[in-house]
Amino acid sequence: MGWDLNISAGELRASAGAADSLVTDLQPFLRKALADLTDASVTFRDWTAGPRMAETSDGWGSALGTLRDDLSLHAVGMRMLADGRDIMEQDVISCFRGW
Repeated sequence: MGWDLNISAGELRASAGAADSLVTDLQPFLRKALADLTDASVTFRDWTAGPRMAETSDGWGSALGTLRDDLSLHAVGMRMLADGRDIMEQDVISCFRGW
């Protein structure tokens, strides 16, 4: 990547919308995965693999939650970048208005 990246505000907003859609679309699958992992850990709790299954369930549950949260934060960040770019462009335009 070069230093001259030029990403339009529209592209940033579209990417933010895609990230929001991913969060929404993945939510039921993430919930089911967490429920299945929890059920498996409960089912195997008395087996020798039980403690490790519980650790796996907790670890994956945390990782999937973090993924969801990070996607949401990235969407917010991309919107902030797009808004900042719009504000900066308007400031530059206003500085040269009337020349």
